[in-house]
Amino acid sequence: MNANSRYKLGEILIKLGVLSDEKLAKALEIQSQQDPLERFPIGRILLEEGFIEPNDLIQAIKIQTGQAELPDS
Repeated sequence: MNANSRYKLGEILIKLGVLSDEKLAKALEIQSQQDPLERFPIGRILLEEGFIEPNDLIQAIKIQTGQAELPDS
């Protein structure tokens, strides 16, 4: 198991410095208000709200799936 796979997408984006805690909290709030059967993935919400750029999401997914490493802080 990749060491980075234990991180959730939002945590990775925060560690990359492209997302704030406040914006993640807002996106999670939006997600929680959606119908559970039609709930959008958090990455889609972050993109649609303009909180991150597509390349940020791609990088975070690569890290989460072990295709890239999370940079040292």
